[in-house]
Amino acid sequence: MNLKINHKILIGLFLIIFSNLGVAEERQKNPSFKSENIVLAISSYTFPNQQNDSINRFHFNKHQQKQIFKPFIGPAIFVSAGTALHVSSETKENFQGWVQNNFVYTGAIDDYIQYAPLAAVYSLEILGINGKNNFGNQTAIAIKSILLNDLIVNNLKTWTKTERPNGGTRSFPSGHTSFAFAMAHFMHKEYSEINRWYSIGAYTCATTVGIMRVAKNAHWFSDVIAGAGIGILSTELVYLTHLYKWDREHLKNFDIFPFKIGNQKGLTMVYKF
Repeated sequence: MNLKINHKILIGLFLIIFSNLGVAEERQKNPSFKSENIVLAISSYTFPNQQNDSINRFHFNKHQQKQIFKPFIGPAIFVSAGTALHVSSETKENFQGWVQNNFVYTGAIDDYIQYAPLAAVYSLEILGINGKNNFGNQTAIAIKSILLNDLIVNNLKTWTKTERPNGGTRSFPSGHTSFAFAMAHFMHKEYSEINRWYSIGAYTCATTVGIMRVAKNAHWFSDVIAGAGIGILSTELVYLTHLYKWDREHLKNFDIFPFKIGNQKGLTMVYKF
């Protein structure tokens, strides 16, 4: 069966999803927020061979524009710059040669300090310095950020098949750097309102990981820049879409019970809305 999809239908569905994500985030920040602040009017959808399909208007108020789009500017710049340098072989090779002539590193500290921002968040919680969200939501956000970041990075590594400066494979983007920045941004989102030095420390740690990866000749500079952007982007997307239901009140709605169907046994988890 040959199925043709009207491109305007896809655009309309994308806009609906994106606007709803913005509403979810704003409601979490401001319980009195009303979804009427976002105006979405779809006059009609038509399938192929029909006419007059249009989207009349779609706009955010100024506050929503700032809240939704501003956090993505930074990671977009990093990913774009890293991609541009990635395709410029001469530039990245020359820079890599300069680094190897001046800043050679052969240790393994980068394998460990990438986890420092994540460890710092939970250490602060243990010390009684609470972040923006409770333990349950923090853990859910961290897990989802790690999984999303890993999904993006590994697929890009497989797709690009870039050779590392030291002769290895799967170079673009840098997984260490991406993970470090994902967790640094996680710490920033949780503790920046308490003290900006938490954010500065987290990002400094992540930057150090990126520098070490280049000095270690494990990655090109372009891999590190793109990885930083992807890490920040992954965490920001998770915060945008997280439903904030991992607290004691919502966890009461979870039920877990065993089941058996023939020879199959397992556990079923049910959430009551």
